[in-house]
Amino acid sequence: MNLASLILVPIIFGIILYKIPLKIGKVLLLLIQLYLGLTAVTLLFKSKSGVMIHEVLGGNDPILYIGLRGDRTALVFVCLSVFLFTMVFIYSLKDQFFDHKFALLFLVLQGLLMGIFLTDDLFNLFVLLEVSTIVITVLIMLKKDDRSIYDGLFYLIIQIISMMFFLFGIAYIYKIFGVLSIDEITKLLATAVPQQSLFLPFAFLLTGICLKIGFFPLFSWVPHSYGTPSTPFPVVAILSGLFVKSGLNLFIRLNTMFYPTLDFTLFFLTVGVLSGVLGFSKAITQKNMKLILAYSTISQVGLITISTFMSSEIAYWGGMYHMLNHAVFKTLLFLSAGIIAETYETTNVHEIRGVFKRMPVVGVTTLVAILGMTGAPFFNGSVSKYWMMAGSSHPAIEGILWTINIGTMVTYIRYAAILFGNSEVKAKTDGLKTGVLLFLSLICFLGGIFGKQTVDILFDVNLTIKLADYTVKGLIYPLILVSGLIFYQKVILKVKRLESWGERSLSLPHSCLMLLAFFTSIMVYGLFLA
Repeated sequence: MNLASLILVPIIFGIILYKIPLKIGKVLLLLIQLYLGLTAVTLLFKSKSGVMIHEVLGGNDPILYIGLRGDRTALVFVCLSVFLFTMVFIYSLKDQFFDHKFALLFLVLQGLLMGIFLTDDLFNLFVLLEVSTIVITVLIMLKKDDRSIYDGLFYLIIQIISMMFFLFGIAYIYKIFGVLSIDEITKLLATAVPQQSLFLPFAFLLTGICLKIGFFPLFSWVPHSYGTPSTPFPVVAILSGLFVKSGLNLFIRLNTMFYPTLDFTLFFLTVGVLSGVLGFSKAITQKNMKLILAYSTISQVGLITISTFMSSEIAYWGGMYHMLNHAVFKTLLFLSAGIIAETYETTNVHEIRGVFKRMPVVGVTTLVAILGMTGAPFFNGSVSKYWMMAGSSHPAIEGILWTINIGTMVTYIRYAAILFGNSEVKAKTDGLKTGVLLFLSLICFLGGIFGKQTVDILFDVNLTIKLADYTVKGLIYPLILVSGLIFYQKVILKVKRLESWGERSLSLPHSCLMLLAFFTSIMVYGLFLA
């Protein structure tokens, strides 16, 4: 049981699975997930005492060879990866698209994502990100129709361009320090390094990563990856639940590496605010289930970014816990949406009604995920949002957090309309799929009831919950719900232009211009700091 096995085992087994009967492969696949889970949990508890787990592949010198770094946070996200991939595999076992190729691609993607969390080498990060981009592109183009090929190529091209920025940043960092280890670079940055010499590599690295996450204005790829009709819902569930989190975790690591030599707190607070607000403003104007959930992810990424750049320990760990919570309830939302879309044969929320009546279990689990997402009392999102709000020391920041929360509420009021009403559609049931949905719903509930204990166990951080403050925020939830309902009724339903605005997206040339503008804005802000 070591860090390297978490990366290599799923990739190697994916290749083996491609050559054996699929029925046997499915059983072995679940056994492999069990092994990965046991390995990840074992290593997580080994690191509880504060001991950093280091491994070097190919030699003994971490500077010359590939280094793996198992800190507490990385191992928590590795455990999350194994858990969610296992849920998605079980959910997909009986689907028609689950063949040798799909299993191979998904297992390779699992190994790559865990490598992104664990690697300490910048160039190795570049390779892992590039290969994962190719794998995701193939998954988007699985059906090989005109729309999926166009969307896949759009996604591939813009991601490759962003990774060129990342590669230039790596080259510049190597020129300055002569090493590629993140840990070693962090130590060297603590010495007297001219601030001006770091602006360019910082801008290159962060521009590449920020597009992976989908920060404003770099989310033009969202409708081309999430919105492709033929892309299976389990694929977009992993994209939103895990792939974006791997980029966000890397974004935090790189900022930590450069801090305090470069302090871009105000810049990325602003980016977080814009992403949070514009993310939900795009989400509430969509009619495609996939895109409502996808743009909501952009909004929540903005919320997490704000909390992690507040210079507050409680807000930071609230944001980290919200990353875990969001991964769970967003995966639950996408998987439940997959069953709904299959049953109603559409992803248009205007054409779907009566989910509660036709599919009670799917309806209840969807509602649980919505309650978690909107921060309802006793659900996991309420605890992480409570800590994020508790760490906000400025009225303006607190106002922005409330604005994003209200926007999230409006988004899911629009989405929840599918649960009510009548429908003559005959429901389709699948024991494995409903079992996965129920289990994820249970996690959403337990993550709220035992939120403090969960953070203590996973991150080894002792955060407090003041009952009076938590109760007050719980009592405010109905007010947010009522405000959201009024806004939805008076504005969203009556302003017909909103949907046409929401359907607009940037072309590939304009997306490249936005990438360049984002890079330039980082450089200009850096020069202003100097």
